[in-house]
Amino acid sequence: MTSDCFVIGAGDGHSIGVHEWRAADPIGTLIWLHGMGEHGARYQALGEILAEHGWNLYCPDHRGHGISMDTDQPPGHFADQDGWDKVINDVEKVVETVAERQPGALVLGGHSMGSFLALAGAERFGDRLDGLVLCGSDYHAAGYYRTLLPVIRWQQRRQGPRGLSNLIDALTFRAWARSVPDAATPFDWLSNDPAQVAAYIDDPKCGFQCTNATWVSLVSALARIHSGKGLAALPKNLPVLLLGGRKDPMSGGGKGMDRLEKALRRRALPLQRLDCPEGRHEILNDYCAPEVRQTLLEWLNRRL
Repeated sequence: MTSDCFVIGAGDGHSIGVHEWRAADPIGTLIWLHGMGEHGARYQALGEILAEHGWNLYCPDHRGHGISMDTDQPPGHFADQDGWDKVINDVEKVVETVAERQPGALVLGGHSMGSFLALAGAERFGDRLDGLVLCGSDYHAAGYYRTLLPVIRWQQRRQGPRGLSNLIDALTFRAWARSVPDAATPFDWLSNDPAQVAAYIDDPKCGFQCTNATWVSLVSALARIHSGKGLAALPKNLPVLLLGGRKDPMSGGGKGMDRLEKALRRRALPLQRLDCPEGRHEILNDYCAPEVRQTLLEWLNRRL
């Protein structure tokens, strides 16, 4: 197994930092998209295990995250305008680059916000993929997101695109934190494992707020990708794996994953789901992580 980082140039001059774990004799490749306020290097344990079993793992850092931060993309900031489209273009560039370097089965997946990006990517270029993995995800009808947008846009008008909204934070991350009884930290909602929570808190590249412009672009995109028109763009036979926890506050205790499963089954997609009864938001960093990794590996091997 070989681990490394490299940079891919985006079309607008941005540099996309990519973490990789390469198998000695690869049989396939998984491109994994991280969530909000974290970065790709956190998936080292997954990369090492997959590489041991012949799967390469590539984890790009999104704009404003990890090693993809710069003066134009400070922490939590995709872009002043069209941030979502720029990040999706970055994901497509990574897929193209990795496919050229690593022939064979190619699967796209992601956690949390990364799962939304992965779904959007599959809607745009799913014909290049052999599978889709959505972890710690959520789903609402398009109208739900449209009701949220006026508030988020109001915050952007008040504070600017790079402003950090206490109101948005209170409605999202702080609300999820409050849902955990007897929480010792504001990030216990991520995992039952105190060591994993501490590692997240101690990581200087984790736990920051995202900007108003990032939230506007994210919520606007969710209204599109979760719409009937958006889901109809998925290839008819694209295999999908859903991974989630029943104690995940972001998905309302797994109810959002229930809605996502129902929406995807209406498309008659070949679908498998793992539902971890005690898992919180980051099931790859929770006590159920061994089961999650094993389920993922077995599902990947069926893509060959």
